[in-house]
Amino acid sequence: MKYIMLLAIISAIGVAGTITPDLQEAMELADTGETIPILIKPVGRVSLEYIDQVASGMTRDERCQFAADAMKDFSREAQQGIIDELLSWPEDHVADIEPSWIVNAIGCRATADVIRTLVQRDDVVYIRFRSRADILIEPVDVHNATHEEQSRANAWGVDQIGAPDVWAMGYEGSGILVSVVDTGVNYLHVDLHNQMWHDTDAGYHYGWDFADNDSDPMDEAGHGSHCAGSVASNGNAGTNCGVAPQATVMALRVGTTFADEQDVWDAFQFSIDHGVDVISTSLGWPQSVGPQRQEWRESEENILAAGICHSIAAGNEAGNPSTPGDIRTPGDCPPPWIHPDQTTTGGLTACVTVGATDINDNIAGFSSVGYSTWMFDAPWFDYPDTSPNIGLIDPDICGPGVNITSCTWPSTTGYTTMSGTSMATPHLAGCMALILNANSTLSPAQVDSLLEVTALELGTVGKDNIYGSGRVQILPAVEGAISVGIEESMERVPASGFVLSPVTPNPVHSSAVFGFYTDIGSPVEITVFDLTGRITALISSGALPSGNSSFAWTVPETMGNGIYFIRATSGSETAVSRMTVLR
Repeated sequence: MKYIMLLAIISAIGVAGTITPDLQEAMELADTGETIPILIKPVGRVSLEYIDQVASGMTRDERCQFAADAMKDFSREAQQGIIDELLSWPEDHVADIEPSWIVNAIGCRATADVIRTLVQRDDVVYIRFRSRADILIEPVDVHNATHEEQSRANAWGVDQIGAPDVWAMGYEGSGILVSVVDTGVNYLHVDLHNQMWHDTDAGYHYGWDFADNDSDPMDEAGHGSHCAGSVASNGNAGTNCGVAPQATVMALRVGTTFADEQDVWDAFQFSIDHGVDVISTSLGWPQSVGPQRQEWRESEENILAAGICHSIAAGNEAGNPSTPGDIRTPGDCPPPWIHPDQTTTGGLTACVTVGATDINDNIAGFSSVGYSTWMFDAPWFDYPDTSPNIGLIDPDICGPGVNITSCTWPSTTGYTTMSGTSMATPHLAGCMALILNANSTLSPAQVDSLLEVTALELGTVGKDNIYGSGRVQILPAVEGAISVGIEESMERVPASGFVLSPVTPNPVHSSAVFGFYTDIGSPVEITVFDLTGRITALISSGALPSGNSSFAWTVPETMGNGIYFIRATSGSETAVSRMTVLR
């Protein structure tokens, strides 16, 4: 149980946000009274340090639930004032308000006068034009499966990575839930129908359609069905195309033709809310369309905080391994584990980026290559490429992606053949499912490390910007997963039952947002004191439930600039966070 505590807001002098150049141009071109699609970025984001501290020792499911609660609570508090103002405008001025919590952001349509008013708020970082782009990583070749391709008991990629050897050990992905974020899934295909996700109590069947906002995620293009088949096709129609033929598939259909980000964020949120173990995403934003990399990295960091593995395509742009910019976003986000050859280091996310190889283990001519860099992107400024730094090595790993046979869309028994990094991505997602089937306690970093250190070395020695760590080999990865003891895999260190998160933003201009966790409901007093130890404000006093509580507290005008501390006390328990007030 959790309480959301929205405290009284006292006006304060703050720093207004900015309107991005693309939005400024759209405002100048808009007719009077026309609503413009925008995305509002509120100040702050959930503390990953806080989630890690509280979740230490939790099971994977417990961690996922707590992380989701903390993200939702924080975003609700950070966004409430902005949403209240949006709702105060007439309906012809503001429409389609859509808050997100996997990224602390609010999408809507608003007129220019609303935008100019909103950007003056001190809890708004920026407002940008909500752009739309073609994010589907189109296969470079599509053809009906040939007689020879359909005559195989297993698709060639399934055999080449060694999946049948893992099945023989008794691991076929049973009990592992994989969401396929794509064009939908032909859930009537006989190879997939028995593996589709259902939540009968909640009334969900197969997944959700975020493009049309309904409960029917039926594929209407074929790309998603093909990808789902490479995850979990069981061969009922004649060819086993799936790496994990007993895994469960959740179909999440998003708009892939001129899509905007919130469709995909909604799919990620749905995945977390419904307990997926692995996300497979064969789409992304080319660097040529100017993706909002900061927002995507925030989403990938939050997926990692929830303990979920994410397989994502590198893209089909080919490119030059000596220059950055060919890996699509969010595939250009860092992985959850740092390979020893990644000598230029930085932050981590859930994203394991996949390139494509052919039947002879050659890199596909279309497969996007690295490197990537985040040296210009706030707040990270990491993975620089200035000598002797090497940037971020991309992709992380490769998998079968040329002439891949898998399930088709118009037929319940047919197969089609496609080529692309989109096809390699579900192969790796299936491998993740097999590893978690063998050892469900593993973290995303451990799953990634097992996949990378056991990959077949290709190209130059070590991890490189063409093959990554090499072509995935699932048998040694699963053998490694089994050898990891449960205590070691979970790294179980009992978490403190009394935790106060860092304050965000810090420095604080007006409103401070923070979280508090207690494992036992009890009376708690939360106060603010200065460097002399003098209490300057009382934030809360009274009983709080067990679990996460979030607070949005606005600094009184009478409180001057300086260093302060927020302190939570209950009996002998105390937790403190530092806060700098800067007007």
